[in-house]
Amino acid sequence: MNLLLDTNALLRWLGGGILPKRLLTQIEKADALAVSVVTPWELAIKLGRHPAKKLITGEQLWSGIEQMGARIVHVRREHIELVASLPEHHHDPFDRMIIAQAIVENLTVVSSDERFPAYKPAGLRVLWQ
Repeated sequence: MNLLLDTNALLRWLGGGILPKRLLTQIEKADALAVSVVTPWELAIKLGRHPAKKLITGEQLWSGIEQMGARIVHVRREHIELVASLPEHHHDPFDRMIIAQAIVENLTVVSSDERFPAYKPAGLRVLWQ
């Protein structure tokens, strides 16, 4: 299985946060891991707005992505076109791009976001639990 970790899942993975045990096993056994290029962008914005929170440093983020062997999924025209046609179940632009990338790239997204399953009819596969 090829997995795309959303921002929350990536932060939990890198920070040693709580992930369901079954999910940890599936991430460890995945054929390939991926992270959207919008994830570091989203985190940079959040850190800029809330510098006291210090969720993760840029160095820790990039180092962690490299250590886990994840590829970066860059934004392509097909992703943008799909974002434009997706139903408005979710309004966060970063999450909408992650959803579109997962669908177009045939990746299963790892996310605890309760709005993601609404995109299953569009072809999204979601993994949590």
